[in-house]
Formats: sequence, C-alpha cells, structure tokens
Amino acid sequence: MKLRKIIAGIAAAAIAVTSMATISASAITTGATSIDFEDGDCSFVYMNVDDSGADDSVLSVEEYNGSMQLKVDIQNASKSPKVWFDLDSIMDRSNTVQIRKITFDLTIVPKNAEDTLGYVGGTVGAAGGFDLTASGKGQKDPDWSNGQQWEGGAYNPGEAYTTTIERKFMLGKEYYTETGTNPFFGFMEWANGPQDGIERVMYIDNIQFFDANGNNITVGVTTVEETAEEATEETATEAEETTVAVEETTEAVEETADVEEVEEEVVAIAETDDDANEVADEAEAVEVVEAPAADTTTEATATGNVAVASIVAVMALAGAVAVTSKKRS
Repeated sequence: MKLRKIIAGIAAAAIAVTSMATISASAITTGATSIDFEDGDCSFVYMNVDDSGADDSVLSVEEYNGSMQLKVDIQNASKSPKVWFDLDSIMDRSNTVQIRKITFDLTIVPKNAEDTLGYVGGTVGAAGGFDLTASGKGQKDPDWSNGQQWEGGAYNPGEAYTTTIERKFMLGKEYYTETGTNPFFGFMEWANGPQDGIERVMYIDNIQFFDANGNNITVGVTTVEETAEEATEETATEAEETTVAVEETTEAVEETADVEEVEEEVVAIAETDDDANEVADEAEAVEVVEAPAADTTTEATATGNVAVASIVAVMALAGAVAVTSKKRS
C-alpha cells in the first residue's frame, strides 16, 4: 500500500513539473525559412540615427497588398532611412556565421497619389557590432561592409517601386563571427533631394538567409524559456521512467508476497494432513471391542476423507506456487 502511494506521488510530481513548463513567446517562428511579419512583430528592427542625415522613421507592421509587412514611415523626405536588423534577435549565432546571402522584397510608395517617386536607390551594409560609444563606432568583428548598390525608379504619379533586394557576402572578412558583439545588417535608401521632397513610405517583407550552398538558413532564437522547457520535459521523462521502475518493483514484491502466502498455506495444510494421518494410525492401533466392522469403516472413511482432501489442496496450492514462480522468472 505504501508503494502504491509512492508511485502516485511520483506521478503527481511529474505532472506538476510538466504544467510548470514555460512556453516561449518568441516573435519569430523557430525553424521558419523566412521572416514574413505575419505575427505583427518587428521588435528585432530599429532605426540607426547615428548622424544628422539619418531619418528617424517610424516602424510598424501593417497590411499592404494583401500581406503583413514591415512599414518604414519616412518622416523627412530629405533624409536617408537606415533600417537595422538585429541578427541575435533573429537567429542563433551558430546560424548567423553561415550567412552568405540575404534577400528581401522591397516596395516604396509615394504617400500622395499625385506624386511621382522618380529615382530611388541605396545599399545593404553589415557588421559584427553596433556600439556608437566605442572607438570607430564599434562596427567591427567583422568591420562594416557595403553590399552592391541597388537602384531603380517609378516615373508615373502614385506608382510604387517594387524589387527584390539581394546582399551577398563575397569575402571572408565580411562573414559574421562567433565573437561579434551584436551582428546586424542595415538597409539604407538614399534620400530624395530637397528639390524633390517626395514623401514616401517603404515596405519590407519575406526576409530570407542563405548559406554557402544556397540553402535556406532557419530563423528563430533558442530562448531561456525554451531551454527551461526542454530541461523540464527531460525531468518529467525521468520521473515517468522512475514511476515505471517503481511499479515493476512493486509487482515483483507483490508476487513475492503471494508466493510466500501460498507456501505458508501449503505448509499449514501439509501439517494438518500429517496430524490426520497420525490420528488415523493411532485409531487403527486401538483394539476394537464392539462392532469392529462399523468402527473400522467409520474410521477408515473419516481418515480417507481427510487425507484425500489434504492431498488435493496441497497439489492445487503447489501448482499455484509453480505458476507464480514461473511468472517471476
């Protein structure tokens, strides 16, 4: 009975541990091959305003052209928006160091339907750190590098410019490292000149990362909560295995107890049988004075019944012991 209570306690503990597991609320779906902003999150994106020519654009996620996209609302048409993506918030560093190409969809739209965008262009930079308080602005390990410039234009009123931006990492000195402080890539769009003053907004979607073989690199960061959950699941599994082991031990103990009880009954019956036979022998030795035939029959019948019953019982119980012993083996 005590063992049963122990088992119940272990099982309850395992359930309790499992219920305590914290599920990660990571904004980026772990294992996905692209960032599509469908979850509405852009916490891993920030604006770089390290100089007076950088625009402090407003970031949000909004639906555009039937899809949720990162919206970069440019506040000053005469300044350049610098959109920085924090890679440590996007993927594990072990994946970041494999990046050899980054692509994403870009759309630039004039805020006023009567305006014409004209020429647009820019570049995608990358570095292993971003700390403006450090010497050289902290953009090192690897140092800052520009990708190939992208350019195009839209020359009709209200027309949007749409393209796919591609940044390749061609040289080893451009590759991200395990020791970089906070690796990032930065998308920049050149400012429209003061003479143009075209108010515009940009949309970014479907960001993808590729390794040297052209394979997609999955996104998603292994958070502290996820690590704790894995450890909790492992603990729950160990508790379950312990529960099974205790149950098996309990069954073995119960079988042993059954065998012992059967053996005790066999011994008791055997002793009873021996006593009966002894009484019968004594009875046969007594001199019969009256009605010897009747007395002999009666005594013989009584003695025979006891002996037969005892033998049958002993054989039955002996069989039970054999079966139980076989189960144990």
